[in-house]
Amino acid sequence: MIDLIFPINPGAALAIHVALSAGIVAAIMLVAAWLREKRSGARADVPYEGGVLPAAPQQGPVNAPYFLIAALFVIFDMEAAILFAWAVAARDTGWLGLIEAAVFIGVLLLALVYLWADGALDWHKERKR
Repeated sequence: MIDLIFPINPGAALAIHVALSAGIVAAIMLVAAWLREKRSGARADVPYEGGVLPAAPQQGPVNAPYFLIAALFVIFDMEAAILFAWAVAARDTGWLGLIEAAVFIGVLLLALVYLWADGALDWHKERKR
C-alpha cells in the first residue's frame, strides 16, 4: 500500500535500511561508551560484569552442565525456527516436504535420545564415558 503513495527503488530501500541500521548501531555504541564507568589501569584478564569488579578470584570449575543445557537450547531453538519456515511453505512442499520435515525431526529426536542415554542431560550425576 505504501508503494502506491511513495514508490522507491528496491536498491535505494536497501541502502536506506543499511544506513539507518549502521547509524543506530553507531549511536548505541557511542552512548554506551559515554555512559560506562571509566577504569584506570584496567586489566584484560579480570572480568568486568555489571560494572562491579570481582571481590575475589573465581573458586573452582565452571558448572559445565549449565553450558550443555544452553547448547541444547540453541540447537532445539534452531529446530523450531527451521520448522516454522517449513510450516509457512507446507502447502507448497506437499508430501515430500512433510516427509523431509519428519526425517529432520526424527534425526533430532535420535540425537536427543542419545544425549539422554549418555547422561548429558543429568545435572547431579557423573557422566559415563
